[in-house]
Amino acid sequence: KVFPDADLKLFLTASAEKRAERRFKELEEKVPYEEILSDIKFRDENDSTREIDPLRPADDAIILDNTVLNLEETLREAK
Repeated sequence: KVFPDADLKLFLTASAEKRAERRFKELEEKVPYEEILSDIKFRDENDSTREIDPLRPADDAIILDNTVLNLEETLREAK
């Protein structure tokens, strides 16, 4: 629950596979892709099912899926 009174609420998401691919490149391919993907899926499950403040978009949030968008496209969509 970050900034619950914000005028604009964005919930940025992407597929686990795309996030793992991005992280794999960010880490300069030093960690195996499958390990990164497994860690992301594990964290997603834990974050979305925890008892206190599970990760989910606010009721009035705009959900922005940037699985197929690059940074510039994501920023353009967020405007």
